[in-house]
Order: sequence, then C-alpha cells, then structure tokens
Amino acid sequence: MSRTLSLANTLLSLRGRMAITDEAGSLAYEARGEFALWSPTWRIEAAGREVAQVRRRLLSWRPTWEVDGELGPFLIQRKLLSWTRQYRVLGGPADGAALKGSFFDYSFELAQHGRLLARAQGQVLTLRDRHTIEVLAGDERLVVIAMVVLQLDRRDASSSRAGDDD
Repeated sequence: MSRTLSLANTLLSLRGRMAITDEAGSLAYEARGEFALWSPTWRIEAAGREVAQVRRRLLSWRPTWEVDGELGPFLIQRKLLSWTRQYRVLGGPADGAALKGSFFDYSFELAQHGRLLARAQGQVLTLRDRHTIEVLAGDERLVVIAMVVLQLDRRDASSSRAGDDD
C-alpha cells in the first residue's frame, strides 16, 4: 500500500509554512514555524492534532534536529563531508533510518535497515519548493518529519549563502 503526498514549501515567508497534501489535493499535514531569532520550533499537524515538534539544535558539530511528538523523542543528524545530503535518525522507533539525496537535491530516498520506506522527487522551475513523496512502507509520520527537516536544512543553507554574499 503506497500513498503519494506532495510537500509545498513557501519560500518567501517570515514564519514559514509547509503544506503536505494527499493524492486528492486535500491537506494531510501542515508544518508551521514560529517566529524566533535563533531556532524556531516547527509544529507538524494532521487533522488539527500535533504530530511532532521539530527544532534545530544550536550548539552541535553537525546539523541536528530534535524531534518530539507521537513517535517519541529522537534526533535527525546530517552527515558532514558528503557530496549529497545524507541524514540519519538516532533513537526512537526509526533508529538507524537514513535519508539520502541526489547530487542536485531533486530526489531523496528514506530507508531503514535496507528497506525502502519512501522516495521523493522534486519539481524543477516552480515558484515553490515542491516535492512529490511516495510513501512505500513504515510510518508515514516519519516520512513527513524527515522531509520537513530536509526542507528546513535547505532553507538554512540557502539563507546562510545569501548572508555570505553581503
């Protein structure tokens, strides 16, 4: 049983909002960031209930996000010194799951212990950062959390590059 979701990230937003819709175009999940100077908390909701909270850890050697919610507490850490974006889940029911991206950040795969849980494909030349996500196995909430973290990391990387240009 696979399910297709679409994640649309509004790129030009102070607080931030990401809508995750199902095949019918109905809102399945929504991620919202609060306004904060250093590290905003992002809340992921489904049908009016909070599924998870995601917050970037400020003082760590590698980019790390703390997740808490219905799946329990766990971390998602980005691998350093890699040609592509790679993340690992530490703790919780998905301990050891890995999210790996392609060279140009258009496609991603989430796997745990050799089992493919989901794959995502980005759309090129759109006004929004949009990914189509095919959930193949496992807990859909983990897939949504992982894709939100990926979008947050990409947003952080692009804003720091923009700051370097000044």
